[in-house]
Amino acid sequence: MADSKSIAVLNLGSQRLSGALFSKSGGDLVLKKYEFVELAGDPTVDATRIPQLKIGLQELTSRLKLKSSAVWYAVAGHTVFNRFVKLPPVQDDRVAQIVEFEARQNVPFPINEVVWDYEFSSEGGIETEVVLVAMKSDALDEIDDQVALAKLATTGVDVAPLALYNAFRYSYPDVDEPTVLIDLGARSTNMLFVESGRFFIRNFLVGGASITSAIAKEFGIGFAEAETQKINRGFVAPGGAVQDHDDPEIAALSKVIRNAASNLHTQVMRTITFYRSQQGGSQPKRVFVTGGGALLGNMVSFLEEKLKLPVEIFNPLRGVQVDRSLKADAATADAPFLGELVGLALRSFSGVPCEVELVPTKVANARDAARRMPVLIAGMLLFWAALGTGIFYFQNTERVVREKLAGMSAENASLKNLASQISALEQRQGQFASLSEQLEQAVAERSFWVRLLTDLNAKFENDMIWLTLVEPLKNGNSITPPLLGQESSGEKKEEAAAGSAPAYSLRLQGLYRKNEEGEQIVYKFASALAKLPWFEIADFEEKRAQYVSAQSGVEEDRYAYTFKIELPLKQSMNFKD
Repeated sequence: MADSKSIAVLNLGSQRLSGALFSKSGGDLVLKKYEFVELAGDPTVDATRIPQLKIGLQELTSRLKLKSSAVWYAVAGHTVFNRFVKLPPVQDDRVAQIVEFEARQNVPFPINEVVWDYEFSSEGGIETEVVLVAMKSDALDEIDDQVALAKLATTGVDVAPLALYNAFRYSYPDVDEPTVLIDLGARSTNMLFVESGRFFIRNFLVGGASITSAIAKEFGIGFAEAETQKINRGFVAPGGAVQDHDDPEIAALSKVIRNAASNLHTQVMRTITFYRSQQGGSQPKRVFVTGGGALLGNMVSFLEEKLKLPVEIFNPLRGVQVDRSLKADAATADAPFLGELVGLALRSFSGVPCEVELVPTKVANARDAARRMPVLIAGMLLFWAALGTGIFYFQNTERVVREKLAGMSAENASLKNLASQISALEQRQGQFASLSEQLEQAVAERSFWVRLLTDLNAKFENDMIWLTLVEPLKNGNSITPPLLGQESSGEKKEEAAAGSAPAYSLRLQGLYRKNEEGEQIVYKFASALAKLPWFEIADFEEKRAQYVSAQSGVEEDRYAYTFKIELPLKQSMNFKD
């Protein structure tokens, strides 16, 4: 177990778990120890995430000797919904009420199914802006259960990009020009914009795993081998007329990495454009990079070439003392992986810039119990004091005791009568409950289409494909009313045989942009949808043509092609036709 003066923190990344022990020295932060644990496999595969997290946390706890320690930990940015919201001018005592209203409007899940918090992202101007962060309660509890299995106690949960923001403000207090910090993670990339009086974060699902997947696809090797090749031999090929590497295999590898990195650059530029045009932000004048991708060979020079801005490696240890027991050179080399840990350690200080906290259910219950404990103890003391006084009194007054016993007997008879009445009411309540089951089921199914469309929307990986029509069908016929003056898009088919249940399905029509993948982008999208629990498909790949049709062509001036997807629904009683 770490000593009581140590600050224990963990960053639960997609491909790497990191942990550290810090301490305070005056007003400074001191790094005493840190460790990394690599998770095997493709970080984009969610099915293996929790089992690997369980094993990795136990190994990390053992290395850092954290057993029974209280920890702050950070969850990855892509696992958390965030939205920046501008608030109307209101009095300070109404801000929390307005923010809760905005959360209910913006968070794409029922508010009672999420853990959420907010922080002011800009103040002092015409409008006040806050960032809302929310995570499904069951997803956070599942992660927290693994922390508990590693014999750790949760102090609090932060969000990785916001922890990184606290570390940046602590380590670079002298930077006052518009700046962007690019965190090149394994599964996704976080972009953090910082300028005077405000900050903004945005996440997109392109990271180091995208480059590894491109290598695996190009050379026909497994993900693990491709990751090893990238780490040991990979670098971003220089642009322009530069002589290739002497080893043709390394030269080919570097070109594949550059092509994949170009997609990363596209997403970075798109995010900068969004920040400037939609958020009213300033053009960054300085760029910092961090995360595992920042250490890939030539990545800094590649970003400088593409962004036409100075790019440097973010050093979160710039404002942190390194303990003598650590090798300073090794800590400096590992600094790009320590940003979130520094930000988490700062939560033990008062007044950090961003104090967002997501609270797991067990932690919330423990805090509530701790708040109630003094009242409960006081109540018990008063109870025993009163009981002692009563016993003393009854021992000295036989007449009073007999009167009290008679009164209690009468009260007991009254309570028995009340108990009989309560029992009768409970029986009636059970009868009413059985009668209301159908209504409760209908109310519960109101969110069917909201959840289905939310899951459908989550399967869009980019803006290369979009929908023009989403239409429910019954026995192949549309059950949506046609627009005025138009025929329904559903094709007339024969009704189901008498007595048989109707067959429901969902038709999607839309357009996809022409790129090197062609219509395969539609098939990939349809395959991802077919795996959702809403659809009843066991043979999608074998009968793909039955479910998907996509127009193809090679016209140079053609911007997009049409496609149609029709998938059978598993649940059939969630709407009236």
